[in-house]
Amino acid sequence: MKTNGTKTIFLLLTLAAFLCFAGNVTAAEESSKAKVKQNDDTIGTAAEEDYKANYQAKVKQNDGTIAIIAGVINYVCPKIVPASTKICNADKPVESAVGIQKYMEQNWDKEEDDIEDAKMPELLNKKAALQFWDAVEQFKLHYPYREKAKKATEKEDWYNAFLNEEMAWQYLVKCASRGIFAKKIVDGE
Repeated sequence: MKTNGTKTIFLLLTLAAFLCFAGNVTAAEESSKAKVKQNDDTIGTAAEEDYKANYQAKVKQNDGTIAIIAGVINYVCPKIVPASTKICNADKPVESAVGIQKYMEQNWDKEEDDIEDAKMPELLNKKAALQFWDAVEQFKLHYPYREKAKKATEKEDWYNAFLNEEMAWQYLVKCASRGIFAKKIVDGE
């Protein structure tokens, strides 16, 4: 009996304490909300500065990723297409990549076949060339996001600038991944 009575009293005291402190927590929350409202402009500015810094860091990362992709293009290009095509140009790696893609697509009926099933011109390594073709497709997809990011910076919309630059990076990573697969294939790995 004592145990049940003790439990009941303990529960009542706990409930009473909860009700007393719950009111104080609510008052503290209201006080906190008032302070946030007073400093809202400062907080908004800090968040914008964070997004701006994140955007700038992501641009730097994307530019660095593109430089690495260019190196992979310059390495893989002469191992995919014959030199007689004169497609590979170390000074213009993006043009070289698009040139390889166009060279591969010259006999491709896009309505009927996937690129894997297309009749290919002379290639030094078809398997690597197919990986490379996909890498170029991924690279092309990053452009619209970088353009959106740039437009957002003109409006000082750092949040959307950062998000779009992040999306561009996702496609650059896919491109780099496919490019590395192509490199490994031409290297016999």
